[in-house]
Amino acid sequence: MSASTLDRPVAAAERGTGYLHGLDLLRVFASSSVVVTHLVAWFSFARQPFWVAQGVESGVVGPLRLNPRLSFLGVALFLVVSGVVVTHVAGRERPAQFLRRRVVRLAPLLWVVTLLAWVMINLGLRVSATPQEDLGVGDLLGGLVLANFFWTPQVPLSEVAWTLPVQLGFYCYVAATIPVLRRMPWLPPLAAVPLCFTILLVTGGPDPLVGFNLGQFGVYLPLLCVGQLISLVHSGKVGPYAGTAIGVAHYALFVWADKAGEYTFQGESVVRTVLLAVLATIVLVTVSGPVSRSRVVRSWAKRTYAVYLVHQIAMYPLFDALMPHLDPTLVVLLGLAAVFLLSEALHRWVEMPVDNRFRRWERRDRGPAPTTTG
Repeated sequence: MSASTLDRPVAAAERGTGYLHGLDLLRVFASSSVVVTHLVAWFSFARQPFWVAQGVESGVVGPLRLNPRLSFLGVALFLVVSGVVVTHVAGRERPAQFLRRRVVRLAPLLWVVTLLAWVMINLGLRVSATPQEDLGVGDLLGGLVLANFFWTPQVPLSEVAWTLPVQLGFYCYVAATIPVLRRMPWLPPLAAVPLCFTILLVTGGPDPLVGFNLGQFGVYLPLLCVGQLISLVHSGKVGPYAGTAIGVAHYALFVWADKAGEYTFQGESVVRTVLLAVLATIVLVTVSGPVSRSRVVRSWAKRTYAVYLVHQIAMYPLFDALMPHLDPTLVVLLGLAAVFLLSEALHRWVEMPVDNRFRRWERRDRGPAPTTTG
């Protein structure tokens, strides 16, 4: 892709809205990939053949030499896209406002899904690849604040929520560097390279567990920073050569951490998977055609966080209960319908009401605009 392509704003930006429709398409791809990964994983763990699983392995994983079950592809896309999105909005928000909005975006749905998973686990249902025993109130409280990922042993109520501490760490970094990001936009992503390298050196390896989890910040923050660079180059705030050079440094840091630090455990093809996610983001961030602008893609994109959090707790109990008695294809369709209904309910009754109320509170907190007298 040429530098002129990267520097050209999308049509929406030309109209002044600044909305990146291509990111909606990327969110749809990412959420679909995550759902397919865990759907295929259920059949793999159950040692039960299924045509979708076989098609994914022979039609996608094999030709592209990716991880089995498309492992990590969706997560890598989500991390890179998150870096693009938060950088795109950070330029017009104050640091405290930026951080509040990101926390309000993540926390309420996490709390509801964590409580739901806790109840289901205590009812004897399996909501992740690893079955959990009965959990206490302390486990619930730890899950609500993501502390459970730093315990020994880990108690993940929502298995996919392990990415949220990394994202929150990136949000804190962006909030702290917003003033610098506006004056010298190249500096925060560049400074993140030695920061991540230092984190990896200080944590010292995969043991103990706390050090391992802290080390994951140093491993996965580069992916978010690559997304940040894509946003900055796309908007013309950083030149393509400088952005590419800093991005290569982050990618090299991720490769080194994966090979030497053994932090990811995401499969042998994780480096190739990340490269594919980065290239897909660079290409699709500029897309603004009928598909990316469609109501289906826009609506789906708004619900991808809900889909990400709930798809396992919606599918796995149904699969466990119905797969021995019904046709596998029918059960999969029922599981996907459960994902749609649960994510739709949480989006309408949790995400939207909380976000709308918070935005109203922000407007009231700013107070009425001052009047002038002539």
